[in-house]
Amino acid sequence: MKIVIIGASAAGISAAKTIKSTKPDTEIVIISKEDRIHSRCMLHKFLGHERDAQGISFVNEDFFEKNNITLLNNTTVIGLEPDKKIVKTHDNQDISYDKLLIATGASYFIPPIPGLRESKNVYGFRDLKDAQLLDTECLTAKNAVVIGAGLVGMDAVAALLERGLKVTVIEMTADIMSLQLDKKSAQAYQQLFEKEGAEFILNDKVVSVDVNAVGRGEMVHLASGKAVPADVIVIAAGVRPAFRFVEESEIKTNHAILVGDDLQTNINGIYAAGDVNGIAGIWPNAMKQGKIAALNMLGENLRYDDRYALKNTMNFYGLTTLSLGNINPEDEEKCDIFTREDRNNYQKIVIRNGIIQGVIMQGNINGSGFWQYLIKNKIDVSGINKDIFDLSFADFYGINQENGEYNYAV
Repeated sequence: MKIVIIGASAAGISAAKTIKSTKPDTEIVIISKEDRIHSRCMLHKFLGHERDAQGISFVNEDFFEKNNITLLNNTTVIGLEPDKKIVKTHDNQDISYDKLLIATGASYFIPPIPGLRESKNVYGFRDLKDAQLLDTECLTAKNAVVIGAGLVGMDAVAALLERGLKVTVIEMTADIMSLQLDKKSAQAYQQLFEKEGAEFILNDKVVSVDVNAVGRGEMVHLASGKAVPADVIVIAAGVRPAFRFVEESEIKTNHAILVGDDLQTNINGIYAAGDVNGIAGIWPNAMKQGKIAALNMLGENLRYDDRYALKNTMNFYGLTTLSLGNINPEDEEKCDIFTREDRNNYQKIVIRNGIIQGVIMQGNINGSGFWQYLIKNKIDVSGINKDIFDLSFADFYGINQENGEYNYAV
């Protein structure tokens, strides 16, 4: 059997590994628009010159040769013909398959702001090509503007500061990383970035960009009337699943490729995993989906049921944070909020009717893995007679009397 995988990130590589470990004789072709395999979670280390391109790869250099996998890199898929089982590429290749996995992830988008899309010095920070282009810009640029203060934006800020640029961050909300943090934990990071030289303009938005005679954006104008000079602009204002090439293929979509619980599309034999199906856009979930899709392509009938994506860990300038679930509830949700802090730590737990809704652990996050289990499984902790902040694995973990293994006892 020949399986073609479009995309070589978490889901695609996970699928390839699973296929080769299950049925080694399966022919695999991976098509990637990228030059080489890399972890997008580590792009800031490449741009900051902490690691080179090989240093941010998550496979060994001989991975494809050793596993007898054909990699078509620098190759863009432009269309599918499901009735003929053919993938069409930009360089006029027609690649046949028996089963197909679409794992193309997501792409950044540039808002329709006058001057922004037209500017030649506007970049995303989504893949290695983006980082390589920014790396070149850093050789001459002095002023960088980062639009969007989410995790990707702050990764870019850290790297640009490391390269010695003056960095201004423009964010529409009142706090940085507002999807992952509450105000207090966000301010801790903002202060660290400011100490490194970053400037923040919050509660404001870009309304236009002046483009010079050679097509480069040079002044960013904001709704407040402020203007910020820019030699290079990074856009980190969200992403969209990357599936334009399926538009004429009869594969059903709705802002993402639609799949069933088995991760198969409406077309028999075509699966989708990772960001492109919109189920759960975090790295561990993409890897799980790649594995399940792979096994189903080999004949299993497995279901993917881990749709929990509200988990983030981050570490900037030595400050680590784990964020889980709903950490900024609205008043009408009627949650109880508990906080505890000392000089080096900040902790927050959100509870409703005895069920933990969200957790922030900033500082020491050791031994905090059980919180995700409690939230995902809606474990009622109201009957436990101890301080909520003193809960630990030991309160929920025990020995299975039937098999002697340690596992959750709730």
